[in-house]
Amino acid sequence: MSWMPTEIKLDPDQRDFINNQINKQGNIWIQGFAGSGKSILLVYALSEKLKKNPNLNACFVVYTRSLVDMFKTGMKKIGLPDRIPVMTYFEFKRGTNQYEYIFCDEVQDLPPSILQNMKSRCNNLIVAGDSNQSIFDEDPDTKELVVESSQIGILINAKPFILNYIHRLTRSIISAVACLMPNMDIFGAKNDYTPVDVWIRLCKGYDREDEVRFIWQKAKEASSINDTSVILLPTYKAINEFVNLLSKVTNTNVWSVTQTKYNKPNWGDLNNHFKKNNLKIEFVGSGYGSFQNAETNHNVILMTYHSAKGLDFDHVFLPFLSTDLFISKSKEITLFMVAMTRSRKNLFITYSGVLNYLVEKFRNNTSITEIDINSEINQKNNKSSEPSIDW
Repeated sequence: MSWMPTEIKLDPDQRDFINNQINKQGNIWIQGFAGSGKSILLVYALSEKLKKNPNLNACFVVYTRSLVDMFKTGMKKIGLPDRIPVMTYFEFKRGTNQYEYIFCDEVQDLPPSILQNMKSRCNNLIVAGDSNQSIFDEDPDTKELVVESSQIGILINAKPFILNYIHRLTRSIISAVACLMPNMDIFGAKNDYTPVDVWIRLCKGYDREDEVRFIWQKAKEASSINDTSVILLPTYKAINEFVNLLSKVTNTNVWSVTQTKYNKPNWGDLNNHFKKNNLKIEFVGSGYGSFQNAETNHNVILMTYHSAKGLDFDHVFLPFLSTDLFISKSKEITLFMVAMTRSRKNLFITYSGVLNYLVEKFRNNTSITEIDINSEINQKNNKSSEPSIDW
């Protein structure tokens, strides 16, 4: 993954944190919109501390295994030692080790007991999160409700540190988010560091097979030029449908779903299926797949909306966004917002039939290029057979 920038690209807020705030006493809660660099800042905060004390006893606590993979990849990229443990909060709560520093990402989705546990097991606690991106209601093990954002600072006795710049999101995506969640006031953030704008692509197909064929063509092109491409779907059922349709459009064998001993889909078996059929795609999440492997092998990444939380990619594809797509029983708008804000360069939304109401919320109020998938594919087929990236 190429999410970790060189240190010289840190914005003034991030630089102030590294040079000044990190050296002050007390716990800290780093806050900021999607794309403001909270995760990056945590890694560079650890790097700064290790410069002064190479033997620092520290760890990272994150929500998902995908984030574990992301942090390990980013830490390796800037030369941090692999002795620093990165663990999910499930793993953390089973342990008893004490630390000088605990760094925690996506704090807004943790239950209060985990925050109290982290506070009691370290001298310094630095957490990062955005209450606008809370997508979980409870701890799946204990059913304990997620902490209320107003209580995070109180529970861990942390002072806030606000990041005011947005790095990742293009202006069109920022505009779409403002339509989806007007109370967020995302335009209140400074956007001096946002990339050159690229319009959102809204792509209509005749059916879902059309969508998959189009997405596969575009995602492969992007991966072939060393850009990261991810296909995000909200449920395991939708992922299975996408995989079956991908087999159809590529004339490869259909994957027969297998289960783990926990009655969950065996995504490792799916990745083996992709390899056997020479499909350059990899499921990442729930402890399966690897961002580093996907990057090395130029694989398209396949994930759920939930697993993509906290991550970012060059090109994001959101399939099947018609009215019949089930996204979530609760926090549907927030979860969709999280999925669409994973993009650094391009966001492709595809649908067939009637467009989902969530997309309709911003369709006419932001910069969107509407594409007819069949016309696009036919036009491509009439051109040279050589691959081209017409982003």
